[in-house]
Amino acid sequence: MSAPTVTVHAARGRYTAEFSALPGRTFGPWDMAEMIQDLTISALLEPREARDLVFDAAVKGAATTGTG
Repeated sequence: MSAPTVTVHAARGRYTAEFSALPGRTFGPWDMAEMIQDLTISALLEPREARDLVFDAAVKGAATTGTG
């Protein structure tokens, strides 16, 4: 089994999260600050990791990382 991940999708300044451990469920949409805060709690990411993930999604449209 692969390690759990979270994927953040960005669209028009709103962000949603999908967790590999919860297939088919999407959480959000939230603004950038809310998404960063949520990822520190729900994905157990450090604040810097959460911020980097959301910024990557803002630039690329989507970004994925492992969960803590």
